[in-house]
Order: sequence, then C-alpha cells, then structure tokens
Amino acid sequence: MYRILTILILLHHMTSYSAYANEVGDLEGRWRTVRHGALVEITDCGNGTPCATLFWANPTLLGDVKYDDRNRNKDLRNRPLIGVPIFWGFTPSKNGWGRGRLYNPDDGKTFRAFLRPLSATELRVTGCLGPFCRSQTWLRIDTRKIQLNKQ
Repeated sequence: MYRILTILILLHHMTSYSAYANEVGDLEGRWRTVRHGALVEITDCGNGTPCATLFWANPTLLGDVKYDDRNRNKDLRNRPLIGVPIFWGFTPSKNGWGRGRLYNPDDGKTFRAFLRPLSATELRVTGCLGPFCRSQTWLRIDTRKIQLNKQ
C-alpha cells in the first residue's frame, strides 16, 4: 500500500509540473546551455509563448567573434551575437512547448524545436533537422549569485 501511495504522489507531482510548465512565466529567466556554457534569457514573446536570446557567452570562447557572421541570411551577419534570438514560435503541447524554431549561432542553422521542462531548474531543449533530433538539458541559474562580464 505504501508503494502505491508513493507512486501516486510521484505521478501527481510529475503531471502537475507538466501542466504548470505550459505557462511561459514558468520558463522565464536565465538558463545555462550545455556545449559552451552560454547564458540564454527566456522571456515571453508578447503572445504568451517563450522566446530566448543569447544573454552572455564566454569571451574566451568567442575570441574575435562578436557578430552573427555565420548566419545564412547575409543581412543579419552584422548583428551582435549578444541579443541574437535563440528560439521562438512555440505552441503549447502536452509536455511543454512544441513546433518552435531553434537557431544555432555556431553554424547559422535553424532547427525545429521542442521544449520540455523537467523540473523548475531543468529544461530539455530539442532541436531537429528532418527525422534527426538532438537534446540538451539546460540549467536555470540565478544571476544574482554570480558576476557576469556581459560584453
């Protein structure tokens, strides 16, 4: 009986978070990416859906790269990397957000994207090209506890 009760409580917690996670405000804040440890800021696009921009990137990793020079759109190559849109265009789905777009400034490509909150501090970000998908788990950070060298 104790096991059944524990399982029910866990299931309730998991489903409660999924329902809770469809509010864009639950995602708002700064998140650390996996590959380069950049910080992405998630906000409301203005229509109740999540948008993200590059908030900070390690100057050592950036080197001389200050602009979005790998963008496939030549008109956008002169915009600064900091502030570049990272994702947009989502619709609510059962487990988070789907049917969005994810931009990778490393190669200038844009992918189909899905967001799935795993907890209040973990967000699974999935990008797909055709049938092939790759996911990362981003971690929410509290920028009040660290000093950023925003350049």
